Amino acid sequence: MKLLFEHVKIAPDRSWRGLHRNLRAIPFEWHFHPEYELTLTLGSQGQRYVGDHIGQYGDDDLVLLGPNLPHTWHSANAAPLGNVKIDMGACDADPQNQADDGVHQAFVFWFTADWINNVCASMPELARLKPVLAGARRGMKFDSATARRVARFTPRFDQGDPADQLLLLIEVLRALLDATQLTPLASDRFDATVPDYHEATRLGRVLDLLHSRYVEQIGSAEIASLTGMSERTLRRFFKRHIGSSVQDYLMGLRLGRAVSLLLSSDLPIYRVAEEVGFQNLSHFNRQFSRHRGMPPSRFRRERFDAGLLQPAG
Repeated sequence: MKLLFEHVKIAPDRSWRGLHRNLRAIPFEWHFHPEYELTLTLGSQGQRYVGDHIGQYGDDDLVLLGPNLPHTWHSANAAPLGNVKIDMGACDADPQNQADDGVHQAFVFWFTADWINNVCASMPELARLKPVLAGARRGMKFDSATARRVARFTPRFDQGDPADQLLLLIEVLRALLDATQLTPLASDRFDATVPDYHEATRLGRVLDLLHSRYVEQIGSAEIASLTGMSERTLRRFFKRHIGSSVQDYLMGLRLGRAVSLLLSSDLPIYRVAEEVGFQNLSHFNRQFSRHRGMPPSRFRRERFDAGLLQPAG
């Protein structure tokens, strides 16, 4: 999927912009923008992509994203990545225009770096946000208690005049100060610096290939050829902009999709392996255990036994 720039339009009489998404499924929309983003996801589960991070999310997911950090959420019931057609126009809809019959909700707060930096400088009561904002360059996940506290503000999300909306955001930011656990998402080596137009276009082609063909046995040589680079240039280019190797990124995509299938379907383990591009079940088991700390059968069993999920069907 192509890495797209999202234009966030904050009205002249507002300090921030909000979006309430209420959907039957959260599609894959790999994008970035220069604003900070605080996203609260409710009633959903699937995969979260932030920089070079690929991980699972569930209900009460609250994440702060720094400027220009590529990201998306992708619910387990959404179309597989290879079948996704990105429609960034959905991200520009107003809250009141969202469908109200979905089960996956996302409350998104956007604000500029200049605005929040001025707030921290002029309001010493909120100065403790500075290290949180600094950490947001990697994406910062908050504990569930903080997410539930922020969720209590959602009935007022799109209510009131501009002054009321400003007070709402201040209350939400205040809630972040009480977080007991902050978890960085992207690796420390990940660089969210926006590439120039030429490099962004080339990076988009590479990511498009990886996300649409990760199930195939596609290698660096083929990717380099299709994107007009030598293999060595591709390795250096990808490492510089994404922070990991092409093969590590592909493995993350395959295993991330495997986790979604394990949690959202009752496919046998060997079928899950085939669906995500592993031709050898033993190799799949080894790689899954290496990255997840346990074999896939145990991973699925422990989550179902804990009563957290029910198999599909």
